[in-house]
Amino acid sequence: MGRKMPTRCSLCKKDNETLSHIIWQCRFTRHIWAWATGIFNLQLVEDLVVSYKVVKGKSRTIKDMWIVTNLAVTTELWKLRNKAFFEGATVNWLGFKGRVYQIIRDNSIRIKGHMFNKLENLRILSYLKVQRRSSKNSTPVEISWSPPEHGEIMICCDGAALGNPGQAGASFSFKDANSRVLGALCVGLGWQTNFYDEVYREANFTAYNLDKEACLLAEDIYEFYEGRPMCIPVVKWPGEVYYHFK
Repeated sequence: MGRKMPTRCSLCKKDNETLSHIIWQCRFTRHIWAWATGIFNLQLVEDLVVSYKVVKGKSRTIKDMWIVTNLAVTTELWKLRNKAFFEGATVNWLGFKGRVYQIIRDNSIRIKGHMFNKLENLRILSYLKVQRRSSKNSTPVEISWSPPEHGEIMICCDGAALGNPGQAGASFSFKDANSRVLGALCVGLGWQTNFYDEVYREANFTAYNLDKEACLLAEDIYEFYEGRPMCIPVVKWPGEVYYHFK
């Protein structure tokens, strides 16, 4: 014996009720998601995991705020559905929006990341009435290199991963005293984290382009190139100053 549950959505009172419908497809739900994505100027993705990826390239503050917004909307939608079904509560758009808005503000105090020095970041934080965060500025660093002594070989190495964790690889390049690339070596490292890959980093010059090729190799598979491979279109000249940012 058990209670027979109706299939009509408790929020819109029109379509059949499923979890996907409540969280994503309900007319009431789409209204709240349109408001939330409009704040961050994003496109709606009907997957909470994939939804986080749409903020790639945004500041840490905005990424964290978007996660909080996702969690606030989904949890409050389910609470509202239960109240409407079990208690007969009235579905009110402005009241629901106000609760989500307050949850975002209350949880913003736990966000410690930096914001970008951009008007878009300031607009989002101002709309949500969240305290401004400090901006992290990149500092240019001068980098140059010198060729080895005659009779010696310089070995440059680097590592990279396609994700964190992800398919990883490491690469090595060999130069003589005339700055000529004698050869290169790529090795697949399998599924690793960025920390593991950066252990291989020594000098981010010729090997930088090679590590991308190494990521495509299976674990413990090696590829050796004699001379300068095609994946290294340009070799940085010794003694010339280059700029990296940290």
